[in-house]
Amino acid sequence: MTPFEVVRRQSEVPIQQVDLAKRYDVYYTHVGEDRVYENVRFLGIRTFDQINDFGSGLIGGFLEIETPNGAQFMIPNHGIQMICEHGVNPQYRTVRVWDRGHR
Repeated sequence: MTPFEVVRRQSEVPIQQVDLAKRYDVYYTHVGEDRVYENVRFLGIRTFDQINDFGSGLIGGFLEIETPNGAQFMIPNHGIQMICEHGVNPQYRTVRVWDRGHR
């Protein structure tokens, strides 16, 4: 193993799949509003794109989720702002609030 390979392995950020057995809160931005889908389970990704070696369908696809009452629906991936395990209250500090022109 070359020194470059050793350094590269030591500095890699691990990539892990989402645990599909757990339930999550999905914070989502939709036209004119922010939403939270609470206690949902991820079922998969749905896409109209061809699945091949060069594309998984994630970019233009939809995230399929299931609510606690069994309702299943799909939301576009690009509106997701944050995902956390259900019931977790992430702590954060607001640094700046943008003026969105709302008065």
